[in-house]
Amino acid sequence: MRMTLALLAASSLAIAAASAQAPPQTPPQAAPPVRQARSLAEALQIAGSSSVHILYIHGIGATGSGDSLELQHSICRYAKKFMGQECDGGANQNPVRLGREYAQDGIFARDNASGSNGLNPRVAGERYMGHPIWASWDEWHASAPFVDHYEIRLRDGQNILVDELNWWPLVLAVKCKFMMPDETQLAGRLTGKADDYLDICSRQESGTSGVEVRSVDWIKAGGYTLAELDARPNRAVVLNRAGKVGLMDWRFSDAVLGVGPLADRYIIPGIQQLLVKCVPLLESHSTQFITVTHSLGSYLLFASLALEKRDPTMSADEAAAFKDHFRELLEHLDSAYLIANQIPLLEMSWLGNANTRFFAFDQWSDARRAFLNLGDGPITQPVGTVVAWSDPNDLLTWHLGADFQQWQTPPGSGIKVVNHRVKNATHWFWLFENPDAAHANYARNPEVVRALLKGDQP
Repeated sequence: MRMTLALLAASSLAIAAASAQAPPQTPPQAAPPVRQARSLAEALQIAGSSSVHILYIHGIGATGSGDSLELQHSICRYAKKFMGQECDGGANQNPVRLGREYAQDGIFARDNASGSNGLNPRVAGERYMGHPIWASWDEWHASAPFVDHYEIRLRDGQNILVDELNWWPLVLAVKCKFMMPDETQLAGRLTGKADDYLDICSRQESGTSGVEVRSVDWIKAGGYTLAELDARPNRAVVLNRAGKVGLMDWRFSDAVLGVGPLADRYIIPGIQQLLVKCVPLLESHSTQFITVTHSLGSYLLFASLALEKRDPTMSADEAAAFKDHFRELLEHLDSAYLIANQIPLLEMSWLGNANTRFFAFDQWSDARRAFLNLGDGPITQPVGTVVAWSDPNDLLTWHLGADFQQWQTPPGSGIKVVNHRVKNATHWFWLFENPDAAHANYARNPEVVRALLKGDQP
């Protein structure tokens, strides 16, 4: 008995000593609550030491990379006024380019089968008026879309990552090999402008340094020489020629290509691959994403966000990674800013289908509701915001009407859609506004920049 008592006493002392030495048990810390950012300033506040990503997709008529630079300059120009912060280099800071990545998987991978000439059979079989669009691996390789990664550094140590997605290389072959040379037989070439389209066709992306640049002389690939086309006379008068060649041949042709088979087979899969390269998995619970898209880019973004539209040539591993990255993007995507959007016009190409391409709105909402822990109850607050900016004198922008407002309130998905009107250029006696400025000046307009940075409504 005494032995038993002694053992019990010794055990009690040992347990007491062990308890005294062990650190106190604390309950696991819950993840910080997530909130929806209504502006870049709020996104930076929520992100803390994490990054804020701006995903930028250009619209029609791109002539090379750098379409996001005007927006980046405007962010630094107005950061102090609208956010109370400053870029590291001040208002005139030059964006820092971190690198470039090309789409390289699935349909964009080199085909190593014997006799393929490096081209996937589907690519090799593409025709325009019976002629091959891409006749060699070099032509297809130079047509791959790419993303340029930029960083805006703020003086408080935070940073904004701007990922500029460039899909324009995919449309050069059709325009430069077939349309632009023939146009010199009719209207003539557009001379005396900053954008020399025939020169772009022959050199693709001249003057770009510090990154891999892929280029093809599309004029030569089409069977012409630049000197031969330059020597042809201009038959249309100056203003009409500028409208025909600049607006219709170079720009509006992109819109036609952007809703046809070229989009579903190549442009959308390319943008999807680039989005995956911009979304780090589980970087932080507080990582914030904002999209800024111009004209056709708005339509292509939401068509690309539809998870059902994946490149069928992807491997199983590539498809699984694609799904994980897209879930991460949709969970952390707060707002989409559409400038000069063409969605209502381009949606006309989707008639007769059971679903609009904007069922991606519902996928976005489902991911956000789960991420914000809102449950399945009635929607009492927006889970995502779409802000559409339009200059009434912009010939290539449309209002997002009642068909898009349905996503905002029950039984909708909680995606708030807001339209804003803005004036991008001077009105001449209320008779005329420069249509180029009306379409291109959104990124330098203080009202648009204020809405992005501060969230104020005009």
